[in-house]
Amino acid sequence: MKLLLIINYNHKVSKQFVKFLKFKKISFDYIDSSKKKKIKISKNYDYLISFLNSMYINKSVRKKIKINSFNFHPGPPEYPGFGCYNFAMLDKVNFYGSTVHIINDKFDSGKIINVKKFKFSYKKFNLEKLIRKTHENIIKQAKDFINDIQNKKLKIEGNLKWKKKAYTKKEFETAREIKLNDTRKNVLKKIKAFSYKNYESVYLNFKGLKFEHKKQ
Repeated sequence: MKLLLIINYNHKVSKQFVKFLKFKKISFDYIDSSKKKKIKISKNYDYLISFLNSMYINKSVRKKIKINSFNFHPGPPEYPGFGCYNFAMLDKVNFYGSTVHIINDKFDSGKIINVKKFKFSYKKFNLEKLIRKTHENIIKQAKDFINDIQNKKLKIEGNLKWKKKAYTKKEFETAREIKLNDTRKNVLKKIKAFSYKNYESVYLNFKGLKFEHKKQ
């Protein structure tokens, strides 16, 4: 089996996945998408795995994959696309998870292989804790997935469906904007949903000026 792994190597869990593949003595190459503007490959592979990678993988790349291309999305079928963690926090859900699906021409819309969910408490979790818990969840899912491929036990759970179209960057920008008529409760909810390290947080537009909140 020859595997191509496309990952964001900035994530600690991505390095753990690479270490696991080496331990399993799997023949693989990897591309760090955090250092690329576009994914290009010249060789053929049996499988492609996109793991915590947000870059688009076009058809010219997928044509070089003999068996199939899979994406590990850090969200359940209820939250496809961009900003999945943030929208879940805004909804104050009491569950989350990660999804393995076949890659097609659109983001997070391909046939779902499996979903691994976990419970969490909105009151006790912040965005950072949700992301950390999701990464712990998705690496377990990835290890099981590799074992299933090696043992020829990989199955598609045909009853699993995406619950909506993938969230877009535009929807993310709209969701993180604080309006002048927002209630205090709604402002605090948005701050909790969009505050994580040095990433984009909430912002306010006022008379043509943009004021952005930074996590301390």
